[in-house]
Amino acid sequence: MSIFLIRHAESEANINGKTRSHASIALSENGHTQAKELCSKLPKIDHVIVSEYLRTHQTAAPILEKYDLNFEVDEHLYEFSYLSERKCANTNLNDRKAWVNAYWEKMDCQYRDADDAESFKDLYLRVQAFQEKLKTLAPRYAEKNLAVFSHGQFLQLLIMQIQQPRLLSKELMQHFRSDLVRQPIKNTEVFTY
Repeated sequence: MSIFLIRHAESEANINGKTRSHASIALSENGHTQAKELCSKLPKIDHVIVSEYLRTHQTAAPILEKYDLNFEVDEHLYEFSYLSERKCANTNLNDRKAWVNAYWEKMDCQYRDADDAESFKDLYLRVQAFQEKLKTLAPRYAEKNLAVFSHGQFLQLLIMQIQQPRLLSKELMQHFRSDLVRQPIKNTEVFTY
């Protein structure tokens, strides 16, 4: 049996829709279809963990309904929120492009865009904490299946750290950004832990 690490289905933000807040982004119409298709592809799921964000709840919904499950929210799983939520309110990907580029040009693990944004170090520490949780969960899921619904950037760093653990550094941040641009994790992509 397995622990499945899954990126949420396509969201309104993924298709350049304007968003109010990081947490309130909903799935697109196609995203709801993807969530249903994912449900039919996975084996029986015994437990579900989601982030606090709406799009992970909506992606998990078909599985929760199919197996009559409740979900657990994990405080570490949310998306990397490196831009100020206040600044990003009611913007889309095109509106944020200059801010995104400016953030990544700095390549500073400690830098925060504002008091309501994270540094890369904050993401790194959340990923480390969730990795420790996975290690403690693994024995419990030797005979059962767990589905963990998270986000592209969080999963990108988690998978990197599972495959080859590295200390926090500018080089890790550069490698992370390069992978994110060259090989982003697709909506509903599944990794087995």
